[in-house]
Amino acid sequence: MMTTGFISSLNLWNAPRTGASRLQAELAEATREIATGRHADVGATLGSGVSQAFSLRRQGAVLAALTQGNAAAALRLETSQAALKDIQAGADATLKELVGLPADQRAAAVAASAKERLAALTSALNTGAGGQYVFGGTDAGAAPLSPYESSPTSTAQTAVQAALATAFPTGPGNATAAQMTAFLDGPLAAQFTEASWTTNWSGASSRPLTTRISLTETVATSASANAPPLRDLAMAYVIGSGLDLSAFPAEAQSVATGRMMDLLGSASRGLVTLQSDLGRTQARITEANTRITTQTALLNGRINTLEAVDPAEAKSRVDALSTQIQMSYGLTAQLRSLSLINYVS
Repeated sequence: MMTTGFISSLNLWNAPRTGASRLQAELAEATREIATGRHADVGATLGSGVSQAFSLRRQGAVLAALTQGNAAAALRLETSQAALKDIQAGADATLKELVGLPADQRAAAVAASAKERLAALTSALNTGAGGQYVFGGTDAGAAPLSPYESSPTSTAQTAVQAALATAFPTGPGNATAAQMTAFLDGPLAAQFTEASWTTNWSGASSRPLTTRISLTETVATSASANAPPLRDLAMAYVIGSGLDLSAFPAEAQSVATGRMMDLLGSASRGLVTLQSDLGRTQARITEANTRITTQTALLNGRINTLEAVDPAEAKSRVDALSTQIQMSYGLTAQLRSLSLINYVS
């Protein structure tokens, strides 16, 4: 007995389209590979080797994070260097003014400039970069110093004035050189120890920020407003502008301005050391960035070896798949013009 199968025009029309969705998916993958330069499905292509590719990419992410951190540290150091340079220029200018004047004229001549430079010192130590105060140490989120002269009176100024009143209860008019020396070495110097400084003057941390600059190096990448040279400089300016030296006898004035000159000299030397330390850190960051660039290039080369596709081969696949899809669409259009009715007699 002979049997027949069911044939319809619809089946004929749809026959060339059965593989169209697969071809379109393959075309999309090949096109993506041309655009990205890597396999569309790395896991499927590499199999067990995909773990190596992921490991290399994790190492690359670490290096990228180090580069980003180094950029922030470099900005912080550059900003700190510029501020320290300005601070040192002010200290050297004040010292030059004092040296160039007779001893009996120094106190009166330096009072105004010392006041201005104390305010400038405060402003410089409150410098910020990248949303952080560069002289704040690990407490970089708040301004390190408050103005010495402010309304209401600052804690630092109140403490200095109280020490001055205690040391000279009858007023400054009859103060001797010995009394001035004792005041400078004792009550006033006590206001600029680290303990008093961090209580009355500074909200900064004495611990500098540290940054991991390479896979094996961690360095300090900031200076603190609590550094001894900065405290010495503030003391020098307070002597010049905060004690009303013109009310003291000439011999007491001479002792005070002499101490100012000593403090300015030591502060300037200390500032040079601070800048040198930061400069060495800047050089280490530059060297670390060079190494990271080399390491990143090597990693990228290994990743490309595993994941990269041959652009010419991918282009050939795109062309072939596009041709097959067009042929499928063309054949479908031709079949739609046919009908089995035309062949039924």
